[in-house]
Amino acid sequence: MRPSTLFDKPHSFFGSVVGLSKAANEEHARDLPIMNGIKEDIKSIGVLDSGSRDYHEALCNLSTRLKTLQDHCKEHFEEEERELLPLMEATELSREQQEKVLEQCLDVMQGTHSHLFHFFIEALLPQDAMHYLDLVIQSSNKERVASMLCMIIE
Repeated sequence: MRPSTLFDKPHSFFGSVVGLSKAANEEHARDLPIMNGIKEDIKSIGVLDSGSRDYHEALCNLSTRLKTLQDHCKEHFEEEERELLPLMEATELSREQQEKVLEQCLDVMQGTHSHLFHFFIEALLPQDAMHYLDLVIQSSNKERVASMLCMIIE
């Protein structure tokens, strides 16, 4: 039997989880068309003649989409910092409880969008990226930490 977690009884901490989940899903889903466009631009660039006008246009499109995605990632982190961190602080969790929440968050991230981790990190200011990486490194799951750090390098 698994231990009880913050997410087993979320109403006591965050109110309507359905509303938060729906908002979170919508927030993350807004970038899917951009990511699909990036994927298609990369495919196009791979088959175009490197000196052609179409090639340069595809590169410009790719650059624009990547910048848009980076801006969205930056906005996403700023929004989380502005809205979610105060909620977490309001719960007045002990250090041990905070560590459990961090582990749960990393588990969720790894299961849902870990393949985007390097985009998230690159969208942050250097000091914010280092702070985020410090949190990741604090994880007790060293295999996950290694995997996430490798994603940045690759």
